[in-house]
Amino acid sequence: MWNEKLERWWLQNYNQFFNPQRVKESLQELLQKHPHPQSLMDYLNERRFYLLGKLMDMSECVRKFLLNHPQEFEKTIPGLWYVFKDRETYRKELSGMVHDSMSDEEFSQRLAYYRHRELMRILSKEILGTAPLQDILSEYSQLPDAMLQLCYERALSQMTEKYGVPTEEGGKRATGVILALGKLGSYELNYYSDIDVMFLHSSDRGNAGKLSLQEFFSMVFQKVVSLMNSTTQEGKPYEVDLNLRPFGRSGPITMSVRSAELYYESYGRTWERFALLRARFCAGDEELWKIFDRDVRTPFVFGRTTDYRIIEEIRLIKSQLQAEASKRLIGKQNVKTGKGGIRELEFAVQSLILLLGGKNPFLRESNTFRAIWLLHEKGVFSTEEALQLERAYTFLRSLEHRIQLRNCSQTQSFGEGDLTFLAVSMGLRREQLEGLYRQYTNVVREVFEGLVPSEKVEELHPLSAVLLSGDLQELQHFLEGMGFRQTQRTGSVLMSYLHGKEGIRLSTQEKNRLLKVLPRYVECLSSSADPDESIINFDKLFTNPTGRKIILSDPREDIVPSLCRILSLSSYLSGILARNPDLLEDVLTLYQQYPSSHHIETELRKYKEILNLSYENLLRRFRTVWEVRIALVYLMKEKGYEDLLEFFESLSTLADVILGDLWEHLGLSGEKVLLLALGKYGSKELTVGSDLDLVFVAEHSQEEIVRKAQKVVKLLTLHTPEGYLYKVDFRLRPMGTKGDLVPPIAFYREYFERDARTWERIAWTRCRYITGDTDLKEQMEELLHRFLFEKPLGEREREEIKQMRFKLEASAKKGKGMWDIKLGPGGIMDGDFILQYYLLKEKKRESSMIRALKELSTRIPLLAQIYPHYLFLRKVETHLRLSRESATSVLQTQDIQKVAGSMNMSPQDLEEKITEATGRLREAFLEVFD
Repeated sequence: MWNEKLERWWLQNYNQFFNPQRVKESLQELLQKHPHPQSLMDYLNERRFYLLGKLMDMSECVRKFLLNHPQEFEKTIPGLWYVFKDRETYRKELSGMVHDSMSDEEFSQRLAYYRHRELMRILSKEILGTAPLQDILSEYSQLPDAMLQLCYERALSQMTEKYGVPTEEGGKRATGVILALGKLGSYELNYYSDIDVMFLHSSDRGNAGKLSLQEFFSMVFQKVVSLMNSTTQEGKPYEVDLNLRPFGRSGPITMSVRSAELYYESYGRTWERFALLRARFCAGDEELWKIFDRDVRTPFVFGRTTDYRIIEEIRLIKSQLQAEASKRLIGKQNVKTGKGGIRELEFAVQSLILLLGGKNPFLRESNTFRAIWLLHEKGVFSTEEALQLERAYTFLRSLEHRIQLRNCSQTQSFGEGDLTFLAVSMGLRREQLEGLYRQYTNVVREVFEGLVPSEKVEELHPLSAVLLSGDLQELQHFLEGMGFRQTQRTGSVLMSYLHGKEGIRLSTQEKNRLLKVLPRYVECLSSSADPDESIINFDKLFTNPTGRKIILSDPREDIVPSLCRILSLSSYLSGILARNPDLLEDVLTLYQQYPSSHHIETELRKYKEILNLSYENLLRRFRTVWEVRIALVYLMKEKGYEDLLEFFESLSTLADVILGDLWEHLGLSGEKVLLLALGKYGSKELTVGSDLDLVFVAEHSQEEIVRKAQKVVKLLTLHTPEGYLYKVDFRLRPMGTKGDLVPPIAFYREYFERDARTWERIAWTRCRYITGDTDLKEQMEELLHRFLFEKPLGEREREEIKQMRFKLEASAKKGKGMWDIKLGPGGIMDGDFILQYYLLKEKKRESSMIRALKELSTRIPLLAQIYPHYLFLRKVETHLRLSRESATSVLQTQDIQKVAGSMNMSPQDLEEKITEATGRLREAFLEVFD
């Protein structure tokens, strides 16, 4: 069908197309697909041919639409010069294309088809210059209004039929409304842009059948989003963006007008004033919009006093835009976010409207074109400035459209290779395009820079500048250069502080302070063994309001490195501080040495005098504070194995003091009863997260004593807002957890003589007296001495000990990249059993494993050989428990880096030394028991 007339038109317009050959091929393909090609030939004249060719040349999505619907050009273009469609016109046309009985998929497909048909029509108006850009944008912005109205009506009808009529208290029908925000709200929607909306309903008091109104309207609006976002053969109707709603992505999809009012009164921030500045009615109940506009939007956006805080917040947002504009795009420029770009122009105009609109209602305008001239009338802009800004905005928005239409994507960047296409599509020479771009961005930049005096971006730390820009990819690259590995996770955490994190809403002053202090912490934590995990520990503390206040205060220089050391070395302590940040400065600055028992007792008395807490909560607070202090002393000064022993003994002394006070508080100090400890507590070698292995002994069985002992256990294990005191383990006592809580001493006498097994002799070597009756203590010690040392250790006893060790080993955690430091082959338990065996054999009464090893190794060569290996594993376990928030003795691959760093070792050296230590302990164990 390609004839001489078409060839002549093509040659006459050849130089106005970017890719004339492709235009020709596309037009030929269109004629081939057309069911009646002659009708198109008859419709075309040279002007219409040029328009059809430009559509094919400028936009891939429009080209595909025309090829899929070859008759649409001649059906749609007539009347182009005078037809202006508003929301109601669109709605009527769409209503004739859809009906209730069609499937959701077909419904969305019809909407997507109509959107692209109208895009072709409106783009044609821009190409031919039949309307100014302001009118074109307004016309296009009303298209989603109509679509959302139809989607809302469909969703509301379906949900009402399924669940019932939504009714408020009092019988009034509940309604919903859709608000347009962003460029949709200001009637300046891009051709290829998401549509920013917000959903509201009239009340939360009422129901729709069994559903609350919140549940009902959530389903209605979820359906609306689904219909609009659905991908069909014709593409999507529109991509709906709900991020500007209250609480952002974490917020409910809809809320009542009253709930929204409370939100903006309590939490509304300056950027949300910018968001609501452009809010307008879009679909649903227009009366509900009027209520929201009167009671919520207008007071929130314009009702607040314009004071220095608003200016400071605007200055901060401006700094964010400057930081983003300063980003380097390799070989590209961004017409939206770059220097002098669309965002800077819109922000400058909106800021002035926000600052002046409170006292000047006639200035309350969201449309950028109209706002520029209103500000001119107010005397803010001169005639020349207003004219230049209008021309700049028109040029930049037109350029943005050309960029997006080429490949039908939401992008605003262009590079050197795009300039020829963009120039041709805008009817310019390449040098003209470049000149106009420089001219108009300079105009915008000058207005933007003069908006409010602001700190120079150059004065910010580079990390702060990246955070302000909001570019996660650039932040990841920055963090990678600092040694972080999980850069996406770490970057998201840091970015969330400025750009929205659930539960964290910083004031402008707090954001400014954060930008100054955060680089110090990130740099400090970047040098740790596991920087990413250290940032997670920092985040736990920062998420707590009190912790955040401390971090954003102006701390002494020595606090930052000390705090960073905790965050980098101990997730366990970090977790405690995150839950109790008010302890932070106290525990960081007061104590440089391990406390004595007398010191701890004195401090506990002070607590009782000063703190207005219940007894159980007071003990929990006291234990938390002192456990952290003792652990910090270890972390700050730890060098050798002697420090390890002091650390263990200090934690054990703390428990002794608390149990002694508890004993007296419950009236047990005058009773004939003892409290003994076994396990790590018995050997006075408690580490963080250790259980207390406790044993009670009474002179005689008495119900009153049993009740008091039960209260001891309850007060230790009861969980309160301050946590619990200690976990308690009774498995090492006679008969384990099934035995009586407080057996009489006669029971122990009989049990030790007749029933106790060899492994129990091993366990009771660690017995230590905590508190109780002195006479009973002497009797118990006499019993224990006979039990431990009277019977000789023969082959049978050695075999029993060995088998018990292997039985415990069977429960060790196994797997690739996993070492059970305590129970695994050659673990701490091997060393414990060797030591306890020699304590029995040498008839040595010493409950401390470390002290016993130190003393016995002077005369037993085997113990001298295992001494460094055993203590090394005890140290690894301690650092592992400090590094993990939950107490564990199982070292995994992901722990190696952090534990090694905390011990000033390389990961490879740590693994090699663990292998060496466990191998040597296992050899020694087999040497003793085989």
